[in-house]
Amino acid sequence: MKRYIKFLAGISLLSLLTGCTSNNTATTGKTSGNVSNESVPDTVSKESVLNQATDGKQKSGKRVIIDQYGYEVELPEKIERIAIHRLLPLPSVYAVYKGGNVDGLVSMPPDSLIAAQNSILSKYAPDILNVSTDYYKGGELNMEELLKLKPDVVFYAGGDKERQQFENAGIPAVGFSTTADTSTIGVMEKWIEQMEDVLGEESKVNGIAEYAAETEKEILSRISDIPEKDRVKVLMIGHYSDTNFTLGGFGEYWTDATGSINVGKGAEGNINMEQVYAWNPDKIFVSTLSDFFPEDFYNNTTVEGADWSGVSAVINKEVYKFPLGMHRWWPPSTDAPLALWWIAKNTYPDKFKDISIEDKTKEYYKKFYDMELSDEDIDAILHPVKGVGRHYY
Repeated sequence: MKRYIKFLAGISLLSLLTGCTSNNTATTGKTSGNVSNESVPDTVSKESVLNQATDGKQKSGKRVIIDQYGYEVELPEKIERIAIHRLLPLPSVYAVYKGGNVDGLVSMPPDSLIAAQNSILSKYAPDILNVSTDYYKGGELNMEELLKLKPDVVFYAGGDKERQQFENAGIPAVGFSTTADTSTIGVMEKWIEQMEDVLGEESKVNGIAEYAAETEKEILSRISDIPEKDRVKVLMIGHYSDTNFTLGGFGEYWTDATGSINVGKGAEGNINMEQVYAWNPDKIFVSTLSDFFPEDFYNNTTVEGADWSGVSAVINKEVYKFPLGMHRWWPPSTDAPLALWWIAKNTYPDKFKDISIEDKTKEYYKKFYDMELSDEDIDAILHPVKGVGRHYY
């Protein structure tokens, strides 16, 4: 990417100017300001690294970057073994970033493996099925198992507790934020940019964010003549199980980008059925992080005691299950732009009669992944199997 090339040029210039005269050691610590899930602004991340190099923040054989949580992270000169913790979509994004080669990935979350085993990702990057998940067996981080894999760096999501665990174990930890941008596509793009910074190489796949921007523009143009009072009321369900009913952090982006009314906007924590009855959504979209499918809503076989029979979306059979391609289409993923077409067509079918999701998916996979999908592949993507929901996080 352009920002990455600019960054490399800056580092080369600094090397010429400084003549490697710095004797100060690089420190690993937090930059000024409180750590949050918000990303470091683009104007800070690379320029600040360049400034730190001139201040002696870079020592021989080491590099210092600022991650998306605002921490300075000292990296080894060569990174060949990568572990990923908690970020379920990131192994698939890494696989696409590397063009399907995941030789450097030594560990990832069990839920990421479950998704890979049941998705097209296993055809695009077959070696991902061999990546270890032993470090998180039983739903808890096992540092001893992780250390056996000898990672050069760990990519993680979380707070001080997670970072401190890795730091105490001597593993450089780079934070990847799920709120690095206001859109799922923007988050995915910033993840790739940070991987470019850390690993020192450009992404093998480019243009996804630009494709998404054009898609958003066309979708909003097609529905621009729909008055606000006639917009479809949508409930986006991120997580739904016996113990958890939350809307997740991406529903607002999906509804804004496809022109519907997000009935759960601003709702936090666990949702109850009284709230659902009050919202009475016209359509419901359920992420693949949940193991419930439309028929579970229609047959009232979701959570014990939950009665969906009086909800408009259920009465009219307007419940939709998110697809599963390279990863789940709900969170940040390289397939996220396809989710825009899929949501828009299911929300306003009359406005998208000429759009075939099957054709769009085939074209997209050929363009960005150089894959020729069969009709069976398309069916598997658009109709995920049961059991691919979130089990550990």
